Amino acid sequence: MTDRKQFDVIIVGGSFSGMAAAMALGRALRHVLIIDSGSPCNNVTPASHNFLTQDGKPPVEIAAIARAQLSHYNSIDFHNGLAKSAIKTNKGFEVTVSGGSAFMGKKLIFATGIKDVLPEIKGF
Repeated sequence: MTDRKQFDVIIVGGSFSGMAAAMALGRALRHVLIIDSGSPCNNVTPASHNFLTQDGKPPVEIAAIARAQLSHYNSIDFHNGLAKSAIKTNKGFEVTVSGGSAFMGKKLIFATGIKDVLPEIKGF
C-alpha cells in the first residue's frame, strides 16, 4: 500500500494488461497506482497459451515475474483492494477503494479483464 494519494495515472486492474500499462508509464516517469483485488479473470487457468515467450506457464507465475519487474520502478505503487467507485473531478478522477481510502489521478485506465460467457451447450 502507498501513502501517496495523488497520481498521474490510476490503473484499475493489476493483471497482465494493467501491469503492461504501468510499465510503459513507469518508464516514462509517471506516478502510477495499480489497484488490484487479486482476482484475475484467468485465476482458474492452469496454463497460458499464445503468449509469446510464456506459452504453457501458469498465469500466476507470469504475473509474479511481471510484478517483480515493476518493483524496480519507484514511480509505480500497488494497492491491494477493490475499486468501489470512480468519479470525474476538475483535476481528473477520484477512485474510492474497499476500506474507504480514496486516490486521485489525472488519468484513469480500466484494465479489469473479461468475463467468459459460455454457451448453454450440454457437455461444454
